[in-house]
Amino acid sequence: MKTSGQLACSILLLAALLPAAVQAAPLRKLRSDKDSTLYLERGSIQRGKDGRKAWLLQSFRQPQTAPDGKIYRSLKQQHLYSCEERSITLVSQLYYAEPMARGEALATYKYESYDAEPVEKGSQYERALKAVCARKR
Repeated sequence: MKTSGQLACSILLLAALLPAAVQAAPLRKLRSDKDSTLYLERGSIQRGKDGRKAWLLQSFRQPQTAPDGKIYRSLKQQHLYSCEERSITLVSQLYYAEPMARGEALATYKYESYDAEPVEKGSQYERALKAVCARKR
């Protein structure tokens, strides 16, 4: 039987590790070029009445400038995918100072009404659309 001190230490350790576990979703590398690498968070794919939602992570090799002027090295974007229409709609974005979405988010943007954009052949989102739409769940 654990003492209350051991139990408290276990709870503190679990609380400290939880953010890392949440951030460590399985990633699928979709594309890479001289500027950045794009990943799909496979565990984030959700089916809904309007389509499928999923998170992408883009990690940049050089610092970038966010709309608010802050410098960032990675960007997480949630999109709504329409498999039938081959389109995506931006839902939210999170900017991070470190590569691979490490550390705290510098800025978070949630979009209430963003227009759907067609996914062009050869675009950075084409592989994401295929992967998200191929997912059975």
